[in-house]
Amino acid sequence: MAQEASEMAGFAGPAPGSFCWTEIASSDAAKCKEFYTNVFGWKFKDSNAVDGFAYHEYTTGGDYPAGGLYEITPEMCGEGQPVPPPHFMTYVAVDDVDENAKLAVELGGKIIMAPMDIPNTGRFAVIQDPTGAKISTFKMAEGGHNG
Repeated sequence: MAQEASEMAGFAGPAPGSFCWTEIASSDAAKCKEFYTNVFGWKFKDSNAVDGFAYHEYTTGGDYPAGGLYEITPEMCGEGQPVPPPHFMTYVAVDDVDENAKLAVELGGKIIMAPMDIPNTGRFAVIQDPTGAKISTFKMAEGGHNG
């Protein structure tokens, strides 16, 4: 455990503009974990970053998690909103999530999910480019989970 903390202390975090996380939103987390474990050899572990939220980080062979997996539920959607289909969401590191979201709008994009904090982790937003493609932006919190 002390070695893990020491190794994490040396992790500077992702460079702005780099892909830093890939999230899998699934309709069946157990089935999804089994599939990716058997197809690619990914290793999953339960995360305790957010209390009461079943989130499973995965590694693809490196020292740090490459992403996370969660199960989509109707409670995650707004009143009357349909549950989205299973999907992957890629995150790009930025220096300032709020300023980056404003810039995206100035350049013809849209804010799909306004900047918000992820407890014990960082801050993120979901933006859409002018052609309709969606991507998330992320800034790791100082001392946040995995940072």
